[in-house]
Amino acid sequence: MKNKHLLNFLILNILIVFVVAQKSGTYNGPQYTNGINAGYKEGWSNSDLGPLMGEAGIRSQRMKFPCTFFQKYGYKILYDNNSFGSAKLAGQSNFTAFITYDHGNDSFVPAKIYEPIWDDNNNVNKGNEFAYCVYQIVTTYKADVKIYEIFNEPDWVSDWKVVSTWATSPPLDLPRFGGNIYSYIRLLRIAWEVAKSVDPTCFIAVGGLGYPNFLDAILRYSDTAGNLDPLSLGINYIDAVSTHFYPMYGTSKTNSDAYLTAYIELQNSFKQVAKRHSLNAIWIVTETGVATKSGDGYYGSEELARNYFLKLPSISTTLGVRQNHIFILGDTNSGSNAFANMGLFYDYQNVDKDKAIIKPSSKGLKTWDLHLSNRTLDPSSTESIQSKMPSGVVAYAYNDGLSLCYLIWANSSSFETDEDTTSIQISLEGSYISVYNYLNDIDKFTSDNGKTVSISVDSTPQFIYIDIEGPGSGPSSASNITYSFYLLIILIFFAISL
Repeated sequence: MKNKHLLNFLILNILIVFVVAQKSGTYNGPQYTNGINAGYKEGWSNSDLGPLMGEAGIRSQRMKFPCTFFQKYGYKILYDNNSFGSAKLAGQSNFTAFITYDHGNDSFVPAKIYEPIWDDNNNVNKGNEFAYCVYQIVTTYKADVKIYEIFNEPDWVSDWKVVSTWATSPPLDLPRFGGNIYSYIRLLRIAWEVAKSVDPTCFIAVGGLGYPNFLDAILRYSDTAGNLDPLSLGINYIDAVSTHFYPMYGTSKTNSDAYLTAYIELQNSFKQVAKRHSLNAIWIVTETGVATKSGDGYYGSEELARNYFLKLPSISTTLGVRQNHIFILGDTNSGSNAFANMGLFYDYQNVDKDKAIIKPSSKGLKTWDLHLSNRTLDPSSTESIQSKMPSGVVAYAYNDGLSLCYLIWANSSSFETDEDTTSIQISLEGSYISVYNYLNDIDKFTSDNGKTVSISVDSTPQFIYIDIEGPGSGPSSASNITYSFYLLIILIFFAISL
């Protein structure tokens, strides 16, 4: 009997460890996730899109949550219509949602946001429409959504020159947001107070910013003009920063490594603002895209899009960006501009549900997911492999606790396009190596001297394993977790039988 009590005590403690390990307070998602802005096509429901996202290796999704949509169809509609079910079946989790008020007008700000957030009984004030909407949304979706963006691109302006004035003056004229900096901070405050009361583990994010000066204004102004009470400033009502980045606007160059340099520069500009104000936040990018063909004066190609998205996760992880949500799932054949050709699939508007065609460039995302989604970027191993590379070669190392996978490519920065980039010969220490290309085709190379293997790399990243086959060739950390789980079940049954 004493042994039974002891075993039960041990099992209870093991269970507590499993529960505590998932306790929030910090971001509990993976080190990095590829997400998507699915978009809308008539005749296609959200549940129809899950298989397409799975085919492209997408692991998260940025969903639009308009209050009037939920008011019309019910707050559980996205469960009832299988939007979440289809996405999760395709392997998605850690969803991000951007909350707006009017389904037909993303910039619309409801009139009663300055009504009290709470009523006399400390319940959410139903008279404050936005507050009550946030309450219903978070109550309904807290199991699946942990990051809530408040509105979309409130800092968009047609003339970027006005942005410089925001360094010293409050942003007042915001064409894509039906208010000013004060009313935007008011929305952040409402969302923060209400959402955190329902789910203290969630994050409130600024809505897809493009200008660091706007983040600076949020952090130094309050929800009311003239109120500089430190406890009322916007910095108190966000713990996530969401940015948007379209590289064709960030640089005039037309290669993927120049695109990533521009990405780094923008993120670092935002981070400098956060550091200046001592803002502690998680970082996500909720829109980024590359056209697969040129349009409206902007260059695009399959190679450019493919390589950008293969390299982006490594760059993002080094910057602390946890999610990148790609724009968009499908092309729009009715449009000729760059945005119409940023889809991961060719336009599927008028095709059968099982006939949508993924672009060749997008297949690299699935290969990245296969090789690296269950691994974490290893800084020390990355530093080690990079130190052995010749000039012009970029290398990252990913670890699953048992083996390393290297992502290696030739830097295209000095060339006009990725297609023009010169290949570079590299040597790796080992008796043989397995090299997977973006289509997941494998080549094996054996050492002539038993010590090193030489291969050629170009601007398209390759997934390389030294002295092992690759995915599935040995035990993984995931299998160890599964083994531990089954061991726990065996212990429980053993305890019951005593």
